[in-house]
Amino acid sequence: AFAYAPLLGGGMILTGDNLHAMRAYELGRCLDDGQIPCRWVPDLGNGYGYPLFNYYPPLPYYAGDLLHRVGFSYLRAVDALYLLGLVGAGLSMFLLTRRLWGELGGLVSAVAYVYAPYLALDVYMRGALVELWGLALAPALLWAVHELITTGRTRYAPLVALFLALLLLSHNLVAVIVAPAVALWAGALLLGRGREGWRPALLGGAGALWGFGLAAFFTLPVLAEGDLAQLDSLTRGPLHYSRHFVSVGDLFLLRTADYSFLLGVREGTPVQIGWFHWALAGLSLPAGLLLFRSGQRRAARAVAMFAVFFAIGVFMALSRSRFVWDAFEALRFLQFPWRYLGLVSLGAAGLAGAWLALLRRRPLWAQLFVAGTLIGLFVGTGEMFFQPLYRCTVAPDRPIPCPGSDGEYFSAEYFPAQQQGSIQDYLPAAVDAIPEEPPRPVGARVVSGSARVLDASAGSDWLRLRVEATAASEVEAALFDYPNWRVRIDGQAVPHRASTPHGLVTFAVPAGTHDVEIRLEDTAVRRAGNWLSLVSWSALVLTLPAMLLGPRLRGWLRRQAA
Repeated sequence: AFAYAPLLGGGMILTGDNLHAMRAYELGRCLDDGQIPCRWVPDLGNGYGYPLFNYYPPLPYYAGDLLHRVGFSYLRAVDALYLLGLVGAGLSMFLLTRRLWGELGGLVSAVAYVYAPYLALDVYMRGALVELWGLALAPALLWAVHELITTGRTRYAPLVALFLALLLLSHNLVAVIVAPAVALWAGALLLGRGREGWRPALLGGAGALWGFGLAAFFTLPVLAEGDLAQLDSLTRGPLHYSRHFVSVGDLFLLRTADYSFLLGVREGTPVQIGWFHWALAGLSLPAGLLLFRSGQRRAARAVAMFAVFFAIGVFMALSRSRFVWDAFEALRFLQFPWRYLGLVSLGAAGLAGAWLALLRRRPLWAQLFVAGTLIGLFVGTGEMFFQPLYRCTVAPDRPIPCPGSDGEYFSAEYFPAQQQGSIQDYLPAAVDAIPEEPPRPVGARVVSGSARVLDASAGSDWLRLRVEATAASEVEAALFDYPNWRVRIDGQAVPHRASTPHGLVTFAVPAGTHDVEIRLEDTAVRRAGNWLSLVSWSALVLTLPAMLLGPRLRGWLRRQAA
């Protein structure tokens, strides 16, 4: 409860990323306009738009839009999304570890995961909503892989696909971190199956491909269209990974919930594992040996794997891993080596409940005592991290000026700041300089010739103009150029160019009065991703209920026949 309580107040929690309400609002505009899936957001980029959701994980914002449609304000919806992330992290860790350590051990691991200082950092300082959702889904994917391989049942393949897709759609960077861990996890489990492992291996491979297909509408453009946007801005200068390694002392000895970095009072992000998390992780290693000696080989193997996750995460956060970062180009998009603390937290939480597996045959009071003590220690030592630095209010005498309600967040005072937030992250490649002034209300301007814009209307990914030209003219639309904007004059496609240096859609208009439509169309990659996802989701909808309910239905039919 202490982890969630600060999310139940009013106003907006001040974090390093306060654009979540804006992103949910933009995604809602897409859906209202029929832009499905949402790719281009019209109000960001200082009002000139950019392809945010062609690259930025969209799943939490679809959920945020749904919450807004059922009555939540946007700011309250963001709080609810954080709450869902924390609750989801606990539930998915419990789902995974109850199969390994039992009910009480699973509960201990779930609490340990929720109260990991790094998850608190994601919520109350960094505002890393999408990363939180990715970390919440990672244990669920490990659980699905575990069930598929240990049981060999086909019905778990769709669950592997589903959780993999949800992870990719929640945070593709967490997926990069977790994917090797999932592969190691699967490999260790397959070794335990011996010669019988070929069937679950094939099912797991099919599930992975299926999961990629479910997320293909997003993942394919991320992989194939990175050169169409200025993604390098996410990896240069202060965001380069070489500047964000952490020390062993900080990881293991730091204990602070000082989030004043947000106000420029102190430098650096307080990244830490948590004293009790790493201490109990170390003390859990002997439990693995005892489990192995007692014949509980599967549980012992799980202890070893969680320890490996912990060790890999720590290594990748330290400067000694620099050679790995230098060798793999894709890792630069992780930006911060300390992101691997998500994997460290997962490993530490998984280990936290291991001793309960050894106590299953002990008296219940002994099990409850150990579990209650561990839970109390995790909650008691972790509560300090789950406090926001500041929650914005609508009070006139507030010490920090920030929006405390939807009305203020989207007001003329604050909305321009939201439009300009993270403006460099996903600019189209054609943009060399961002216009200082926001777009004009008419959505276009005449740059040469003699013409005027009589009327204009706009949606999330289209702009319509009524242009009257007394001579051949050139018009510049208030849209950053990006593949595939299409310009049609009186229904006929015409070529356009990107203006210099602002990269705006610019086209020629002949003399006369004309109807102009500018619309963003899908590239071949986006169309392929859309169709692959449509087919994959259709297959999931048709097969998942039958696979999950089939055994129960067959059992019910047998009982009726008897």
